[in-house]
Amino acid sequence: MKGTLQYYDIDKLGIYKRGSDEQLFDSSEAVLDSLIGWFKQRPNLVNTSTRKADKAVGQSNVYCYDIDGANGEYVFVLWNELTNADDEILTLSKDSKPGKAKVKSGVDSNTVIPGLPSYYWISLNHDLLATIHYDHAMTSLVALRNYITGYMQNYSEFAVTHKDNEDKVIGYRHPDDKDGDLGYFKLDLKRKTDESTIEELTQKHDKITKIVRRTQKQAEDVELVGWFHNLASQAVGRGLPKAKEVHVEVELDFTPATANDFLDIVTAYQKEIIDPDKYNNLGFVLKGESGRKIFLDGKYLKTEHAFEIQRIGKNPFGASELLDYIGTKQVRLVPRKPNKRKAA
Repeated sequence: MKGTLQYYDIDKLGIYKRGSDEQLFDSSEAVLDSLIGWFKQRPNLVNTSTRKADKAVGQSNVYCYDIDGANGEYVFVLWNELTNADDEILTLSKDSKPGKAKVKSGVDSNTVIPGLPSYYWISLNHDLLATIHYDHAMTSLVALRNYITGYMQNYSEFAVTHKDNEDKVIGYRHPDDKDGDLGYFKLDLKRKTDESTIEELTQKHDKITKIVRRTQKQAEDVELVGWFHNLASQAVGRGLPKAKEVHVEVELDFTPATANDFLDIVTAYQKEIIDPDKYNNLGFVLKGESGRKIFLDGKYLKTEHAFEIQRIGKNPFGASELLDYIGTKQVRLVPRKPNKRKAA
């Protein structure tokens, strides 16, 4: 079965000293192993949710179908509920006449959880997280981050609550260190940049004609005055989605003077892309490439792979089965590590 892996760097995963990037104790594996232990003690699937979704604002409940881990490698199979704020999923007949369709409730959400699976591979040995997409599944990086964070806040043995308010977490520490310092939990990911693309652009830095920045900005009201207000206020007003995030792409004429100048730009960008969920990328246009934009996340970090495993009926893959398969194919599935860059 064909699957697509999208890779992210793990910047932080664990419990860290306050005001520091140093872990309070060796906690990355401890956190994930603790979550697995908690999962195995759940009486049924509906009790595997780690936080209650606010469906009024578009959130969905996320459950855990299966987890497994060994020697720093983990696979999560989450179950993403697909219902509205009334816990319903609605259907209509394909043969209905337009404007006259009768909507019916598709399932009994009191007894079943309609939804789709999502798959994740966490490798502490390679400091990476990969989402794995199949045709029968969905992909949501946010779902996994919220699931793990929800466990740490609401169910983990590491959370320390306020003495007068058990619902208020004031920090985290090892459960055997009752009087030790408190730390904070972090799960920070970075979108990977593709080293092959960076190497290619470094070698061709003198052929770069433009730098392209994609980002996301908060739309602002524009106050137009004078003759321009009379001329264009209505047109401009209709073009601005007020108070919403908008995608922006800016192109500037630019040619790096040296390869080191190009690599300085790459380094500055890599320090900035701390949130992989954001619409945020950097690219370049080369002379003779017909205006084609080459972005730093490259083409190799969303890898298609023919998984030599089979689902049983409609069931998702089991975490153990997928983990074992990944273990035998790591040489093909782990992206190439970056070499120390040297400008020519």
